[in-house]
Amino acid sequence: MSERAWVQTTTTDGEPIAVVPIPEHPRGILALDIDGTLLGPGSVLADRTRRAVHAAGTAGWLVTLATGRRWGATKPVADALGLEAPLICFNGALIRDSISGEILHYNPLPTEAVSPLIHALTGRGLQPVLYEDFASDERLLTGPTTNDSPQIAHWLEGINDEYGPIVTRVPYEELARTPSATRIVVFDTIARVEWVGSLAEDLGLAARVLFYPVERHGALMAELLHPAGTKAVALAALAARYGLTMSEVIAVGDGHNDVEMLAEAGVGVAMGQSPPEVIAHATLTIGGHADDGLAAFIERDLLDGEGFPHHLARRRSWNSP
Repeated sequence: MSERAWVQTTTTDGEPIAVVPIPEHPRGILALDIDGTLLGPGSVLADRTRRAVHAAGTAGWLVTLATGRRWGATKPVADALGLEAPLICFNGALIRDSISGEILHYNPLPTEAVSPLIHALTGRGLQPVLYEDFASDERLLTGPTTNDSPQIAHWLEGINDEYGPIVTRVPYEELARTPSATRIVVFDTIARVEWVGSLAEDLGLAARVLFYPVERHGALMAELLHPAGTKAVALAALAARYGLTMSEVIAVGDGHNDVEMLAEAGVGVAMGQSPPEVIAHATLTIGGHADDGLAAFIERDLLDGEGFPHHLARRRSWNSP
């Protein structure tokens, strides 16, 4: 799960970033995951992709981002694209207006779940990272460094290097008394983390668990969210604000946190490098992020005609770069 705020771009001509138009009456919503979808390898935003996104706005699509990233790691990507629409962050827990900063939708972890989850995680020797209630701040709260796993230590070091000192260390009792949180994350070996999948149910708590496998390192990240903290729930809420439904949403993604929105959108589009279990929930598959797959899809299927392209829902494969 990436936490990088910056985004490189292949644009070298120095021209200003054009604002992506927001249609008065959108023909539909085009919701884009960031890492592995919008960005190519190395977190590079290709100029072809940026221009394709702008063309989609001109063609009548309301373009938004739907990402697991925090707000502080999402807004710079929107700025690099010229997006001024509401943005979906924290895997659907938050929708925030890109310009005014107004919070339009927010599903933090239930207050009564925070303390039991912290106690259960620390009781198993895991280092929980609590994302402070977004309405208060964007600090990441965690316990003493002596309890860091190598995986979480490296991850937190990278976050502090990128954003400055946003990671705050506190005693576990203080962490457990945090009144509310957007999400809680743990990152360790597979054997130490996989049991988290049943934790909320075992404790009788309302929470959703997302897993992020890191296969080459034999590690696993688990994220605990509000039960309704999904990209699909957030997209339905955003669509309603514009008089649309999920049947008028095209969602593009590549990861396990994209499954719900790919399955529930009118057209769910999986990137070519997506794992099979993600592709299984999509309507169609396009080229990979290393091959400008998103830009090619927009150029060939979303720029012509009017209204929502319902014919795309009948297509199961589209792999041309």
